[in-house]
Amino acid sequence: MVVAGGLLTLTVIGWSSIGSLGILFLQMAARLPVRRMNLSNRVHPTTLGHMKGYGQFCPVAKTAEIFAQRWTPLIVRELCFGPKRFTEVHGGVPLMSRALLVQRLAELEEAGVIATEPLAQGKLYRLTPAGEHLGGIVTLMSDWGQRHGQGRIAHEELDPTLLMWGMRRQISQSELPDRQIVLRFDFRGIPRAHAARRYWWMILRSDDVEVCLKDPGEAVDVVLSADLEAFVRVWMGHRGLAEAIAAGDIGLSGQPPKVAELKRVLRLSEAPALRVLAFPP
Repeated sequence: MVVAGGLLTLTVIGWSSIGSLGILFLQMAARLPVRRMNLSNRVHPTTLGHMKGYGQFCPVAKTAEIFAQRWTPLIVRELCFGPKRFTEVHGGVPLMSRALLVQRLAELEEAGVIATEPLAQGKLYRLTPAGEHLGGIVTLMSDWGQRHGQGRIAHEELDPTLLMWGMRRQISQSELPDRQIVLRFDFRGIPRAHAARRYWWMILRSDDVEVCLKDPGEAVDVVLSADLEAFVRVWMGHRGLAEAIAAGDIGLSGQPPKVAELKRVLRLSEAPALRVLAFPP
C-alpha cells in the first residue's frame, strides 16, 4: 500500500478462501482519492431507550451501555438481595428521583436484566439470570471500593439508614443467636439531613433480624453509642474496634456475654480487617 500525492495505490496480493475451495489469487491496482477521516462525524447509535451507545461491538462497551448508567449499579445492588417493590428499590437509592428510577427500571427490563411480576398494586422487580450474572460485577466493585475508595467518603455521605440496612443484610442466618438480643444504637456526628435518625434498634432472633427507627418496646441488652463516621469505618474494617473504643469514639454497655454476641454477629474486628461484603445470588 503506497500513499503519494494525496492518492492511494492499493494492491491486493491475494484472497484466501475457506476449506477445500483452495486459494484464489487476485491482483489489482486502483488509484483512489484519500480523504481525511473525521471521527467526530461518526454516528454513535443509541441502544436501549435513553441509553447511549459507544459505537463499538466490544463486549465491554456493550456491557457498559447497560450497566454503567448513573444509578444502575446501585439498582442492581438492591435487587441482588431478592425481589423488591418499587418503593423498596427506591429506599436503597433515596437521592434518586422516582421518575429516573422508573426510566432505569424500564431500560433494565428492556435489556433483559430484570423482569417484573404484576401485583395487586404495582409490580415486583427481580433479576433475571442475566441480571444475576451482574452480581459478580457488583461484588468486584464493592471489593475495589473497599480497597481504594474509602478515603473519598464525605461527611454528608454518612447515612445511618444505609448503615443499619447494610448491617442487617450482611448478617447470615448461621450467625444469628439462639436467644433474642435487642441492641440500641445511639449515633452522634450525624449529617444534618439525617439528624432525626440518631437512635436505632436492632432485634436479633434465631430466624430473623429486625431494624427499627422507633422504640419497639423490648428490653435492651446492649447499647452501642458511637460517632457515626468512626463506627462506619470500624464496621467496614478500616479501623479496629479496640482502637476506636480506646479513643472514646465508640462505647459498648451491657452484660459481657451479650456484648460479645453483638461483636460476633456484626463481625466487629478488634483490629482493622477489611470486610468482604456479600451480594447474593
